[in-house]
Amino acid sequence: MERVNETVVREVIFLGFSSLARLQQLLFVIFLLLYLFTLGTNAIIISTIVLDRALHIPMYFFLAILSCSEICYTFIIVPKMLVDLLSQKKTISFLGCAIQMFSFLFLGCSHSFLLAVMGYDRYIAICNPLRYSVLMGHGVCMGLVAAACACGFTVAQIITSLVFHLPFYSSNQLHHFFCDIAPVLKLASHHNHFSQIVIFMLCTLVLAIPLLLILVSYVHILSAILQFPSTLGTQEASISRIFLDVFWTSVFQNHQITIVK
Repeated sequence: MERVNETVVREVIFLGFSSLARLQQLLFVIFLLLYLFTLGTNAIIISTIVLDRALHIPMYFFLAILSCSEICYTFIIVPKMLVDLLSQKKTISFLGCAIQMFSFLFLGCSHSFLLAVMGYDRYIAICNPLRYSVLMGHGVCMGLVAAACACGFTVAQIITSLVFHLPFYSSNQLHHFFCDIAPVLKLASHHNHFSQIVIFMLCTLVLAIPLLLILVSYVHILSAILQFPSTLGTQEASISRIFLDVFWTSVFQNHQITIVK
């Protein structure tokens, strides 16, 4: 049998900004400012919640956890991208690529499930206010955060294992600025269709399940508000609107990294 010379990929070259060589310094300044803005706003949110005792309630506890998650999420991707914008050699080790993928999947998936937890928290606060302090005690809140992180860890572990168990030979040029799932799959010498189906299903579930839980929570919230007397209903609706502003602001902050993408 003939032996085919195959070179195992040991490092990955990022080509995400290769076509914008003349604009890389400008992009560095823009992305650095966006990154500092993201860090600053999240740091303000966390410090305000920690220092103000009046904010030591489940809603703001989850918001603080969400801000911490976003800081970590951007830290996984943006600093490396900024360094690559100013360097000639835009590479990362194969192991480093796997760690980066696992980390951003873990944080991203956990973030999605945390949004569902926040929706559940508002459901309990508005639909069952008399038992809120019991149903959303400190231990329960910690358990919900741990469950969200466990789901994120499990999904990230499965997807990363499926991707990096594929054979990678010869080509090591990644047409992206970080180790995202789709670009890395394109580097694989052989594609396992079963693995691709599992990855697609997991990604779909990570998006669909939290969204469905949030929608169900807010359907119950709206239904409960409509059953209140007019004066009380107006007050509860105002509270709900305030939370919606905070909630969707956190969602917008969570997807600021998408702007960078």
